[in-house]
Amino acid sequence: MSKKLIFKEDIESLVKKAALDFDVYFPARDSSGDCQFVRFSEEKKNLPKLCLDYDNLIIPPKSIFFPQIERMFTFKKGMAVENTQPHHLLPKLIFGIRACDLRGLQFSDVFFKRNFEDNYYLGRIKNRLTVLVGCTKPLRENKCFCVSAKTGPFLEKDFDLQFTDLGRSYFVEAGSKQGERFLKKYKKFFKDSGKVDSSLAVEIKKKAAESVTLRVDFFGAIKKLMKGGLPQENYRRIGERCIYCAGCLYVCPTCTCFNVFDYKDARLRNWDACIFEGYSREASTHNPRVEKWQRTARRYEHKLKYDYQTTGMSGCVGCGRCLESCPVNIGISKFIQEITENKKIM
Repeated sequence: MSKKLIFKEDIESLVKKAALDFDVYFPARDSSGDCQFVRFSEEKKNLPKLCLDYDNLIIPPKSIFFPQIERMFTFKKGMAVENTQPHHLLPKLIFGIRACDLRGLQFSDVFFKRNFEDNYYLGRIKNRLTVLVGCTKPLRENKCFCVSAKTGPFLEKDFDLQFTDLGRSYFVEAGSKQGERFLKKYKKFFKDSGKVDSSLAVEIKKKAAESVTLRVDFFGAIKKLMKGGLPQENYRRIGERCIYCAGCLYVCPTCTCFNVFDYKDARLRNWDACIFEGYSREASTHNPRVEKWQRTARRYEHKLKYDYQTTGMSGCVGCGRCLESCPVNIGISKFIQEITENKKIM
């Protein structure tokens, strides 16, 4: 696969050019100082300031493909008219995604194809192209554990393009045919790289991995859960501590739970959370998970057991958002430490 260089001063021009062929999304800083993915199209002309070196991103870019709320049907004269194209016609270019969030998107891709094909989601990912910018330092100090989960800070495969920050320029690797086509189409923005650039990128990747200080026995936890669940008292203790705000699930790159409801003349769906008591309540009013500990067990065992059994991918990508967002200091990493190190942490 090709290896190129692009100077940082050429990034903005590349994005503007690519916006003729793609719906481009990239991280930009808002007035409050927070960074989030925004959409740019050529008709807007003015490009918000990219922040490819962002040190955190609260809401993962999964919301581009799986919006927090979306219209599914509109009711007109007693007929339901499906919103069959809830997406822009151009393919999407996600520029500046981190490795863990790309893994999160790939997990969602599998989820929305499993059992039935979700046309709302799948319509949005058609011909999607992702430009991964690797982390040179942890996004969430002492909370990220991507090295343990093998989801970052850089990837070895399963990416379209991967950028490594060399200072004045980015070292660019193509990881797919689609990435190769992108380099050829916009070749005027990319320069040939040399052995020195390649060696420097390898060293930067190594140092980036070493800077991730939180290490957990991620796959040991999966193996332990696959052999059997934890004792009920473990889940009861964690469940009593949890205040069920669902902050961890709303910022998670892989949470795909949703609810469907009718409002006025439309049928909508919105993000939901499996730890809410009402999520699993049946039409009969019976709730198979009425107790807190049962919903706690569902969450952790889905992330670290059932998802892995079903897809070969864990529902946790080691991003650390759950721990960062939790007001009572509960996170997947702490749960993993508890069950693999046999000590009470939470």
